[in-house]
Amino acid sequence: MKFIILFLLLIPVAAAQEYHFRDYTISIAPDYQGNAVEEVSFTVVNLKGNISAVEYAIAAMPSQVRVYDDEGELEVFIEDSTLVVPLRKKLQAGESQRLRFVFTLPEVVSSYRGDNILTMSYVPEVRVVNFTFMVKLPKGSILVSEQRGAGEAIAAVYPTPERILTDGEHIIVRWKKWELLPRESFRIFVMYTTVEQEKRSGYALALVGLALGAALTYAYFAYQKKKQGVEQSKVVKLVLREDEQKIYDLLAEKGEILQEEIVKQTGFSKAKVSKLVRNLEEKGIIKKEPYRKTNRLILKKEFGGKG
Repeated sequence: MKFIILFLLLIPVAAAQEYHFRDYTISIAPDYQGNAVEEVSFTVVNLKGNISAVEYAIAAMPSQVRVYDDEGELEVFIEDSTLVVPLRKKLQAGESQRLRFVFTLPEVVSSYRGDNILTMSYVPEVRVVNFTFMVKLPKGSILVSEQRGAGEAIAAVYPTPERILTDGEHIIVRWKKWELLPRESFRIFVMYTTVEQEKRSGYALALVGLALGAALTYAYFAYQKKKQGVEQSKVVKLVLREDEQKIYDLLAEKGEILQEEIVKQTGFSKAKVSKLVRNLEEKGIIKKEPYRKTNRLILKKEFGGKG
């Protein structure tokens, strides 16, 4: 499994210098071939001394590199796996400069039992204020939580994201931290698959969706507000399998439903409905309450229900 580490260094023209980074965003968009387009933007806040250039070190040789400041594109040199960017003018004490890097990293996505794994780490040399890390999955991809054998489970997302959202075609996983201290590593792990990959693999995914278990799913949707109900529905339909979506749609319409009623309305067998209900319950989407000889299923508030 490949593990990409990102460093950002500044080249001062004086021995004494102090600086930090503000509004730092890393956005990773892997493609179907295992490569990834990365966009990095940040503001350098210089407190002392002069800064003449920026170095961005990566544990892989980048390609199609572009670097921009507020006035346009900057010159960039590649030395081994380090991008060296001379600033348009020296950054004096008390000044700040916004920069944006765009480049492609080769073969950063690994394969595990037919699924895709992206794992990266950012390690700042100085303090970072307002840090954001985002991963935009390829079109048609879904997050995966596998469970293979008793007790063996693999979480699809680590650490717990601040938000999971969609632009209508892609799932986007986003983390935020107010502050990163010097040399503090921020590592992300995302496992995902596509519909075509799933068909080729020939196995059924036991848990598909927002996978850090029910805790992750609940934490994400609890964060959403009522005005984001439409967006929640889009995300749910992206991460649930087709049969699970049918049950979700029934619950979204009614708020609650008896389990035996699902059997009647869907035509699924009792055993299949029991399995699908168990999946939705484990993901934290529904609550199940005993009711006579069946169960009452209640859609949780975080998903637009009353429970």
